[in-house]
Parts: sequence; C-alpha cells; structure tokens
Amino acid sequence: MANQIVIDYAMENYVTDHCTLCGNHGVIDSRGTRTSAGKHVGRLNYCICPNGQTLRDKGAEMTWWLEN
Repeated sequence: MANQIVIDYAMENYVTDHCTLCGNHGVIDSRGTRTSAGKHVGRLNYCICPNGQTLRDKGAEMTWWLEN
C-alpha cells in the first residue's frame, strides 16, 4: 500500500515520457553533493519512480550502477 502511494505521487508529478528525477534509470546518484558549508550529503538511492520501486522490490544490487 505505501509503495502504491509513492508510485501514484511520482506518476502524477514527475513521470511523463520518462522520470524527470532519475532520467528513467531508476537510480538517483547524488554522491559528491555538498552543502554550502561543505558537508557531504549525496547518496546513491533508488528513485521513487516505477523503475526505482521495481528495482527496490526485486532486491536489485547497486553494484551494477557503481560500475557504469
């Protein structure tokens, strides 16, 4: 149920022909991002789009993303 709420929200606000958050890869890579104070805040996460939710639900490893 919780995943469906996220998917519905993403479909309504971010996904048209492709996801505008992740470019339809299903993964958001913000590593290397810093605040204005220099604190590292980036992470490697699954997107909230259907591709990201499917990768998360299927237990996809992030190692394939790290290699590309």
